[in-house]
Amino acid sequence: MEEPAWQQVPELVRELVKQARDYRINATQIRQTCIRAGMGGKVDVLIAELKGSGVISPKLSSLPEVFRAGSPLYELNPSLVIKKGEEA
Repeated sequence: MEEPAWQQVPELVRELVKQARDYRINATQIRQTCIRAGMGGKVDVLIAELKGSGVISPKLSSLPEVFRAGSPLYELNPSLVIKKGEEA
């Protein structure tokens, strides 16, 4: 990642994991998490970098699901997430 504040990105991803349901998160949640982390002005760039690095991918879903979320949906890469109680 070319993010100047790259040290904050792992904590940002941990926060996204906490908020995700079934590995799904919407763009509004990502934006709010970025704002809380002091990276609010870089949301679009961060989303692009998270997609490019394989952390998230666009969730291809039905239109009603997207309308309910009110923003684009993304799926966290489940192979990068270790949930409590699942550590090897």
